[in-house]
Amino acid sequence: MNISKSAGYAVHGLAYLVRNTTDEPVQIAEISKFQNVSKTYLAKIFQQLATASIVVGQRGATGGYLLGRHPSLITLLDIIEAVDGPVLSRHCCLGIFGCSVKADCVVLDVFVEANQRFSEYLKGVTLETIVTKMEDLRAPFLYKPELEIST
Repeated sequence: MNISKSAGYAVHGLAYLVRNTTDEPVQIAEISKFQNVSKTYLAKIFQQLATASIVVGQRGATGGYLLGRHPSLITLLDIIEAVDGPVLSRHCCLGIFGCSVKADCVVLDVFVEANQRFSEYLKGVTLETIVTKMEDLRAPFLYKPELEIST
């Protein structure tokens, strides 16, 4: 199971969107500034999220992205699969094609079961949960300076 850096940027970008959105779309430039990542790179990630209906893109000078559904209905599995593709696969970890024991491979069966358990776990973690935990840590890329509350 590999989770790409792109999927990580997707999770963090969506968390920023949850924390800083009103009814107005948030522009990629704003999100990329707080993530310190290329606008072009992040735009490609958000296009993938839009294809998966996790976000809705709006074009134009005041365009940007809004969540496609409530954060409690978006799972980590949704996000990762939108960016990286399906998590579950049944292929030889050694890359051996045409293996005569593939149907009965014990190692493959173990990895498939581990992926299934991991996928089930990711289905149980929502974007809302992630944002709440990030807020508890006061993750810096979640906050606009003008929204900071002095203590």
